[in-house]
Amino acid sequence: DSCTSRFGRRRPIILMGLLSTWVAGILFSSAERLFEGSAAVYFAAPMAWVLDVTINILQTPHRALVADLASDEQQVPMQ
Repeated sequence: DSCTSRFGRRRPIILMGLLSTWVAGILFSSAERLFEGSAAVYFAAPMAWVLDVTINILQTPHRALVADLASDEQQVPMQ
């Protein structure tokens, strides 16, 4: 939350999350072409975890951005 970009606090994080998700997705999907045999599996398994983490990095600022942009009437307090 201490980001002082001209694009806002959330948007640079969203952009970096998008780029890292794209790179991880490309590497995960091309593991079979980059490596042969069981090496492809040993590369793809950690890339699946990296892809999961990058998706979480991408989703978290989206949730915060929606909360930032919602008006007071749209925000419903939880229990």
